Amino acid sequence: MTGLRMMWCFVLLFYPLSVKGVFTGPSNEVVVEGQTATLTCRAGAGVTIGFSSWLDDGANIATKDGVFNPAPKYSNFAILNADTVNGQMDLQIANAQYEDEGTYECQINADISDPATLTVEAQVTSVTITVNGASGSPVDVVAGEEQTLVCTAFGARPRVGIDWTNDGTSLSGDTETESVNGNTTDTISTLLYTPTSNDNGRQFRCETTGQEAATPQSQSVTLNVQFAPVDVTVEYSQGTITCSSTANPTVANNMYVITLNDTETSIGKTLKYDPEMYGCTTVKCTATNTIGTASGSLADPLCPAPQTNPAVIALAVIIPIAVLVAIICIVLCYKQKKFCFAPSKTGSGGTIPKKQPSASNADMIRNQPEVRQSVHKYDDEPKKPRIPRSSTGNSKKQPGNDAAPRQSGGSPVEGNRGYPAEYPDGRNQDGGGESGVNYADLEFQNRQGDTNGHGQIHYPEEEPTQYASILV
Repeated sequence: MTGLRMMWCFVLLFYPLSVKGVFTGPSNEVVVEGQTATLTCRAGAGVTIGFSSWLDDGANIATKDGVFNPAPKYSNFAILNADTVNGQMDLQIANAQYEDEGTYECQINADISDPATLTVEAQVTSVTITVNGASGSPVDVVAGEEQTLVCTAFGARPRVGIDWTNDGTSLSGDTETESVNGNTTDTISTLLYTPTSNDNGRQFRCETTGQEAATPQSQSVTLNVQFAPVDVTVEYSQGTITCSSTANPTVANNMYVITLNDTETSIGKTLKYDPEMYGCTTVKCTATNTIGTASGSLADPLCPAPQTNPAVIALAVIIPIAVLVAIICIVLCYKQKKFCFAPSKTGSGGTIPKKQPSASNADMIRNQPEVRQSVHKYDDEPKKPRIPRSSTGNSKKQPGNDAAPRQSGGSPVEGNRGYPAEYPDGRNQDGGGESGVNYADLEFQNRQGDTNGHGQIHYPEEEPTQYASILV
């Protein structure tokens, strides 16, 4: 008997702990007004549910078998107990209303219980935004003037906050007030803002914050920021002056004024102008709209293009051509071993060729001692030394003089056609050279051998000019 009592004491002591170990109590729930809320409560697998109930503010309203409280408030309440294995006893509230908010407690076998809070939010019914009291979008404002933007969120529960953005960029500095209407609250946010021309066309948005289940609500407005002309520019191209500017409202064509030399003016954003006719001119453009006026100028005066003397142009073209032609002629003449412009014997500057005496003519000239003919030069060779002749004037070879004269190296030279010549030391071959003797210098084309009258070799491509000179 004593042992049985001890066993019952053990069961009564530890049974609640074993149930509590698998018990799943309700969690706090937040829903939007009109939605369904479910507060979960599970006794646990294998647990026999005895007397269990749901309590609202300490009062029983339902058991595992259903809701039994007849009050109208609980007309939309129900017990979900389909999961008998886990001892399901969930409390479901359909079409939750503000009046359904409160703390509910699930109690299992009168030993274990957990509370949970139900919150029913009211979705914001509408959001409005005004700028200086004007609604709609876009709203006309003036750059540089402070604007008052007001955003109002109506019918929220609980009270909401309001955030502002300008094209996605957060704005701060607004002030909020609230107005309570029964179980909902209206929130009013006021933002003071001074727009610039850069704000033109931007979207200002206000959005509700602070609710958990309700969807944030927002409203936006676009600012039509009006501003005086800026960035007034003047351009000149192909005989036309053109003015342009950035402004809101846009500057009309007849609101542009083009001023020349600070005196002459023209209405309109374009003007045909030829600086060749009027000389250097300063250009200024003035643009005006309903907000203000601004101006801009060409950086440099418009001036005629520099004039170029046609004679200078002709010389600049002709001189290089003439130099080029002269260089080509010189190169060609050099390659052909000829002088293209040999002076005339008559002094006329012509290019008449020199006469070529024959061998017989040379002998005839040599036998006339009274004739003096000036010595000519070769076209491309230095002057040759005179050949001494005997006092008899005989043009034939002297006996005993078979040895040939030498060139600068002193060696005999063959084929001189029998004309005496000097050695490098000044001696002549036939002993001539005395006072009163005749010196004759005859040169003629080498017709039979490789040397001329002086024993110097001439190749076919560079044959010398023939001439004869007599010095008495």
